[in-house]
Amino acid sequence: MTTISHYLELNGKRYLLSDTNHLLDLTSWDHQIRDYIAEKLNLKLSNDHITVIELIRDSYKTRGKHPFVRVVTADMAKKIGPDRGTMRYFYNLFPKGIHQAFQIAGLPMQGFCF
Repeated sequence: MTTISHYLELNGKRYLLSDTNHLLDLTSWDHQIRDYIAEKLNLKLSNDHITVIELIRDSYKTRGKHPFVRVVTADMAKKIGPDRGTMRYFYNLFPKGIHQAFQIAGLPMQGFCF
């Protein structure tokens, strides 16, 4: 399957994106592209969104693979409290699921995850 890509320029920085607005270069991710992708997904980011996105990126860097949603919620419980470290709260933040969170976090997409 071929991915059509294009460059997006924001404030003088170029980002390579797929036709579905997935960042194609993990190293170019920053807050600017995070906010752009979230806007394209009609998601207004709160502090909790940003915390979860950072947890996902940290987990990916540490483990070298995409974290399962249960790993993310366990990390959320440690970081923002057990009342918000739940699957229900995660899906309140990211109604389209873990792939939506991965996309905003600038991670490469994978076939599936639990």
